[in-house]
Amino acid sequence: MAWRGSLLVCSPLECESPGEMLTSMEKAKAEGADLVELRIDSVSFSHFSMAEMLIKKRTLPSIVSYRIESSRTACNGDRKNACMQVLRLAIDLDVEFVEMDYEVASDISMADYAYNRSNSKLIVSSYVNGGKPSAEKLGYLISCMQSTGADVIKLVIDVDYITDLAPIFKMLSLCQVPLIALAVGSRGLISQLLGPKFGGFLVYGSLKDREIPGMPTLVSLRQVYKVEHINVDTKVFGLISNPVGHSKGPILHNPAFRHTGYNGIYVPMLVDDIKEFFKTYTSTDFAGFSVGIPHKEAAVWCCDEVHPLAKVKKKLCNLN
Repeated sequence: MAWRGSLLVCSPLECESPGEMLTSMEKAKAEGADLVELRIDSVSFSHFSMAEMLIKKRTLPSIVSYRIESSRTACNGDRKNACMQVLRLAIDLDVEFVEMDYEVASDISMADYAYNRSNSKLIVSSYVNGGKPSAEKLGYLISCMQSTGADVIKLVIDVDYITDLAPIFKMLSLCQVPLIALAVGSRGLISQLLGPKFGGFLVYGSLKDREIPGMPTLVSLRQVYKVEHINVDTKVFGLISNPVGHSKGPILHNPAFRHTGYNGIYVPMLVDDIKEFFKTYTSTDFAGFSVGIPHKEAAVWCCDEVHPLAKVKKKLCNLN
């Protein structure tokens, strides 16, 4: 599989046993994943050799990762040792991608080991929380992470509002190395749906029987949104509402776009403040919106021109 120039769809797998992980891998393959992330820290092993067996039995290209803070190993020291052991094993086995936290990648012993890798691509990741991230802050963090020799940079970001995604999209379009951006929570959903438009290297999709809040399913990425066809010229449409998860708009509008040959995508947008939303997303790439509860009346005051009928009703359903 060629890693450069083609969008990858990945399913993150957290399982309690090697058998469950292998079964989930087959499900991901059937649902359209190009590769899977094997969260080795989520698996209970009676012996380290079981981790090696699991990696060798993978049926899809994989990212091997190990989160120290969520490991099932009880002791902090044991967690770090286990993390180092698993990641070195993955490099030795030439796993397609090995993901490690920025702190781990900065460890001298691991840095030397990773430098001498032969075939594995190195993903260096960082979890960003504590308020709205600025483009400057993200840019500085990315430059620091690049210094580890990373082939790919990954940012996992807490967002409180959908407008917090704007600097993330900016980084995706400007970054000189392949970048993965995953915004956590329901307001971060469009980070995966629109990631391909802004240059994202990879997007995540969950298994349909293991949905993750704020993450589209593999099936929706492949069948509803057809993310492999999204590009820099794709126009963005969506439903502005709160809540928004009930909307059938994506399964109606996206097939219609494809049927007519129009390069567009229709996405659900969980918006808290519609005025702030329109102040943030001013690009002509955002081409039109449907407006749902509770924003119909507030949308009137965000418009430069209002149809006479809308003035009478004092609410809007659609914006261009």
